Amino acid sequence: MAGISQKITPEEVLPLLGRNVFVDGYEAGRPTEFLLLLRRYVVQARELAALAATSGMVIRVSNCADAKPLLQILGYRTREDCGNRGTSLQTDDPDRAFLAIDSGFPLPELEQTLQGGKPFEYPFSSSAVPVLFAESDWTGASTKNHKENSQDLLDTMLHDSAVARLYWALSRLDPDTSKNLAQSIGIAKLLPYAAVLDFYGRGICITDGRVNVPGGAGAEAAWKDLVGASPGSPATFVSKLLARDKGWLVAYFDALSRVSAVQQAYFTDPRRLRLFYTGLRAPDPSSPATKGSFRPAPGLLLLATRLQFESNGEPLVPGNLEIWRDILLHGHHSNFARKAGGQAPKLVSADQLLQMMFAMSRAPTEIGPLQIYMTISELDARRPPTHRLAPATVRLLAHKFEDFSDHYRIFSEFPELSDESISLFLDVAQGLDNLPMAMRGNAMGTFQANVGIWQILARQGQIPNANLDESWQQVIRPFASIRTAAQLYDAGHNSLGELFQFSIGKTRGSQDEIIDLLAGPQQNSPEGKQMHREVAGRIRAVLDDQRLVSLDTLLTLGDALAEKERGKQPPEYVLHLAAQTREFEMPRPIFTNGERTEWAPGIYNNHHTDVQMKTDLPMVLKSPSATRAQIDDARGQLASFLRDTLVGLNYAYYEPPGAQALHNNPLFVRSHDFAGESISGVRTLWQAPQLLGAGSPAGGGAHFVGSLADLPYSLANLEQDFISPDSVQALIWKELTPELLAGATVPRWWDVSPLELHAIALYQRAGEELLTSSATDETLRSKVLHILSDRFLPQRSREVEQAMQAGRASEIVPTMMPADTFYLAAEFRRRYPEQAAAAGTANRELQELCQQHPEQVSWKRLSHDFGSPHPSMAQNYGLELLNVAPMPPFAGYSSRFLAESWDSPILYWARLADEGGYSPVTLNRLVPELTRKMVGKIFATDFEDWPALLRAMHETGADFRDGKLSSAPRMNTARP
Repeated sequence: MAGISQKITPEEVLPLLGRNVFVDGYEAGRPTEFLLLLRRYVVQARELAALAATSGMVIRVSNCADAKPLLQILGYRTREDCGNRGTSLQTDDPDRAFLAIDSGFPLPELEQTLQGGKPFEYPFSSSAVPVLFAESDWTGASTKNHKENSQDLLDTMLHDSAVARLYWALSRLDPDTSKNLAQSIGIAKLLPYAAVLDFYGRGICITDGRVNVPGGAGAEAAWKDLVGASPGSPATFVSKLLARDKGWLVAYFDALSRVSAVQQAYFTDPRRLRLFYTGLRAPDPSSPATKGSFRPAPGLLLLATRLQFESNGEPLVPGNLEIWRDILLHGHHSNFARKAGGQAPKLVSADQLLQMMFAMSRAPTEIGPLQIYMTISELDARRPPTHRLAPATVRLLAHKFEDFSDHYRIFSEFPELSDESISLFLDVAQGLDNLPMAMRGNAMGTFQANVGIWQILARQGQIPNANLDESWQQVIRPFASIRTAAQLYDAGHNSLGELFQFSIGKTRGSQDEIIDLLAGPQQNSPEGKQMHREVAGRIRAVLDDQRLVSLDTLLTLGDALAEKERGKQPPEYVLHLAAQTREFEMPRPIFTNGERTEWAPGIYNNHHTDVQMKTDLPMVLKSPSATRAQIDDARGQLASFLRDTLVGLNYAYYEPPGAQALHNNPLFVRSHDFAGESISGVRTLWQAPQLLGAGSPAGGGAHFVGSLADLPYSLANLEQDFISPDSVQALIWKELTPELLAGATVPRWWDVSPLELHAIALYQRAGEELLTSSATDETLRSKVLHILSDRFLPQRSREVEQAMQAGRASEIVPTMMPADTFYLAAEFRRRYPEQAAAAGTANRELQELCQQHPEQVSWKRLSHDFGSPHPSMAQNYGLELLNVAPMPPFAGYSSRFLAESWDSPILYWARLADEGGYSPVTLNRLVPELTRKMVGKIFATDFEDWPALLRAMHETGADFRDGKLSSAPRMNTARP
């Protein structure tokens, strides 16, 4: 009834209750239906518990007379003829009766007893749960107890949202810190700062009577100057920190607490610490940092965690400072920039630019100067110093950011692309955007589909790195000067020919050949060939279910029309092929035009499919007197079908595990609206697609509007609604699932060796050994905790430390994320190479493996082969393991940061595969299927319920080990 997972520990009950009360319990200051029902349920549950207490905590009913007290509590009554076979229960109190049904009380069994059946027995016991501090600390501090002098904590939390929120906030601090604050400041004085502590308190940690500040002891003086109190006086320091500038100072403190020690050293330089905070608070000090249901200013945390540096330790400035001065002062946010930095900021140093970026982090936009800076910085940082972006290219990227920024991820993923290639893409895309509406959608779709195929082949290494820049330009150039639909067909055909040329060495290929290319590099082993056929089969299945015309047919018809123009009549088989374009028919409309206009005005325009239905290529090919204009028109009609097939190849490649829409909605690919024909008001059609029309048959059904950028996420976002949770009422985060599914779809493991797979398992086991050995080795424990501090918040660090000190390392190991143990082992080897082998068997084996095969098992190689895409944080779909602490939840597009900060699943699935003796190529089946199974097992309570994810992952792994999942055949693969 309270929306709390049934799989949590007793210690989590009250904190999660407090969280749900303040998150879901109030709207505009008034109790929601959720909270009203919860309050009523608590009353009813107490009455049932009191009734059960009279019979040994079991509710017993043997006849109609016994049932009266119970029925009164449940809100029911019986008919006058109670005791007969026809006896039934009737509602007496609707409010109580609703609670009885909604809570799952076994009313049918009770009814059978009243009909003369066997006695009814229902265990109903209550159990105590741990309380943070003493109940009186909370009830005494509350000013909103519904009962005078109430000493009941549960009642207090259900009627005082501030108490509920503060309880939740303090429960997420490490125990020593929360206890210190409760004793030195007091619950009553902390209540006004419940929201601030909830959003930003997790970075606060008190150790040995001092507040641990970002930057360590060397930064204490700078923080004392900024806060107005010494970290050596925790009560005063924390009080001032929470109260300053409506929460913005503690938000700044929290952001810097989450970055690595190296980054902290830069940010907490005394001059920079104040400079950057001045920028952060400048825009509007009166606006609170706690406004809204989610913490604002996601750009602040992104800036702190993802800031790119030059080799000399200075922040990266793509282009030059003059470029950024123009961007800040002459763009859409110039007024905001001037307010933050003065009327004419000079920007003579990188630090001044960063000061402005801290100010921009508070701008409520996804396309402001900060987003431009972070995106271009990620792009430029991946390029070698000799290949950095030219100032003119930076200016161009900034100028086109609002329209094309989602496509910039491909430039970041492939730093081999030159400035000329970037400019060419933007020029061609702009030209296509200016085409007449009648051909714009086909042109944009065909162009983006071929670029998408190039991206896949380049990522899979089927286009050599040395040819990436040239091939990119050759694939794009055919679209540079099209003016007619016939020219568009030729451009799509020629561009596709370049893809074939750079991947298989010839300009003409078949549909089977391009499917085999997309399925992955050719394999030599029996397992590899089997898996390659399976992936290719999945791609073909999508194309078949979408009823797309074969690429072979379209190219043959194009050739026949060219021959027709030269006076040569096509052979009979070509006419049969042309008839395939007539096989596609829209379903019979279930609404008339008038009904659709009334029920779904302006939602869907089917111009694209209308054109295809009117296409009559056989007539043109048969006609002995077809004019050149008619033949050109026919080639132009082919362009529409070519677009759909090429787009369908992209959809099929990124098919999420267990996809439904791609196999049950044959219009889905055809309905992709690239030109905005189906809806008005879309800001830009070159950004990630939006899903429209879902659940609206009158409007044409579900379809994407926009580009193919971010297609893996968009498809996963659509398909997540078809996943049914294993547990009734289980919460699965809508913000999390698409990233998990996309992260299991984009990576492929065709070129991964068994050595790499075994190394992934060894790194995780080695990290676990380091944790276990730390229980009895204080020196080792200090090193391990120092390494993990870059990934752990204080509460988690203290939890792990206390478990080690108490000799309970074996209990803490199962609660560790695979990404954490992997990072621990890798970083320990880097910092202490001479000590790594002494930590245990896995560490020794890993040491030998690294000595014998250093390239194959390096962090860089493993990060690339077993990492996940991070399109929101790292701004590309390349694969890597990010060393970041778990992100907090944000609203909107930034909600994706949360999921992208979790890199564990693929590492864990790889470990299972190695331990089970599977070949690396089987990960192409295992990872998607296991990920989908894991999503169904998630039973979370809040957005940051990481234990729920870990629990679901381990449960899926246990099912896999026990043979309950038929995900892959056992391979007879010898370990290295």
